[in-house]
Amino acid sequence: MKSVDLNPKDANLSGPTAVDSTAPAGLEFHFADEAKPLATPWQVAVERAKLVRKCSIPKGLILDPACGSGIQLAAYCAMLGRKGLGIELDESTAMAANSNLKRVAEHGFGTSLMESIIRVGDGTLGGGEEKIALLHLDPARPRNSRTHGLEEMAPQLPDVFTAWKDKLVEGERGPAILLDLSPRLQSNQRTEVESIVDNFWPDIGKTWVWTSRGRGRVDRLSLWIGQLSSPAISRRFIRIPPNLKDKPLVIEGNLAPISTQRRPPRKGEHISILDAALVESGLALEFLKTVLPEQEITWSISEGRRPQIHHPGPVEVTTSAQSLLIQASGRIVKLVHCELNEDAIPHIIEASREYGFGKLTLRVSMDPQLQPRLQGSIDRQLSARGGSHVGFVAKQPQDSMLLLCLLA
Repeated sequence: MKSVDLNPKDANLSGPTAVDSTAPAGLEFHFADEAKPLATPWQVAVERAKLVRKCSIPKGLILDPACGSGIQLAAYCAMLGRKGLGIELDESTAMAANSNLKRVAEHGFGTSLMESIIRVGDGTLGGGEEKIALLHLDPARPRNSRTHGLEEMAPQLPDVFTAWKDKLVEGERGPAILLDLSPRLQSNQRTEVESIVDNFWPDIGKTWVWTSRGRGRVDRLSLWIGQLSSPAISRRFIRIPPNLKDKPLVIEGNLAPISTQRRPPRKGEHISILDAALVESGLALEFLKTVLPEQEITWSISEGRRPQIHHPGPVEVTTSAQSLLIQASGRIVKLVHCELNEDAIPHIIEASREYGFGKLTLRVSMDPQLQPRLQGSIDRQLSARGGSHVGFVAKQPQDSMLLLCLLA
């Protein structure tokens, strides 16, 4: 395949654009039809580039050999003040990336974008004489796959590493490499990725990074390698805040396994439902050290959408960023002995009257078709009673007892 280089200075900006709600006002992006659903939000791309900027990468180009629409490459060039080389097999997608570099440059983000190159070609072929300061790779993946196995990635990691290994400038901890992978990778697949990396750079530093924009979901899973890795830190969790002006919350550490315990809930103790993405990263205990210092913690649910802990005292949240990782926290004021179904609503309402609840949110795993009916019924009946207290309903796994919790 013959490659063709595109220059952002010559990019056509007359094509259709889409608004990214996380980008500054007036900055819109071009997308090829096949690339739009997979594009990285501008806010995520910029926050990642800012973290990379702290890693003291060596001099050289920023390389993205599967650059797609070029959003992440543009953020790197803008935040690091470096020229970039983006490579993309699909010509229409490459042209969109070229236009996006120009759009970002014209929005006041620096001349390095206009000096960059978008190449229509195969990112596994290597080439060129300039040295590479940072290799960023976000392999394409099937959209509808539930597993996102390594064999589904394109291009394949070994092919990219073979093509560019000799061009990578090494820092104190080796080359700077960031692999942007599927958040669906399982533990054994992450180990396989590490083995591939070690085949090229034995015993090089690696830090896994889970990035979330909320809703308990991991939006990006990446492996930061060599100069980008954090010494003695194997994991990092990044919560991107909804307010674009706020800084992300970063939690670092190593895997701290948790285990659930089945014991009867106690009136007066506190329940907190945590962000599922934080728990998935393996850094929940690291976070809880800051908001539940010296408190004994019992896990009743450690998997799924609503990880749940019990603890004796209230949560000590000191920043708005910390509160993003706690879905709900409150004190158990009533134990209602019944299953959660339509027949249970009168019992819940009667128990709620005693504590003046005007709002109770169901925080229980249940049939998604049943949930809105039950929640609607509770909302209507409590609203009519005019209570002032706000709380939520939780429950223990394999237990028929409902827990009425007053928000802390």
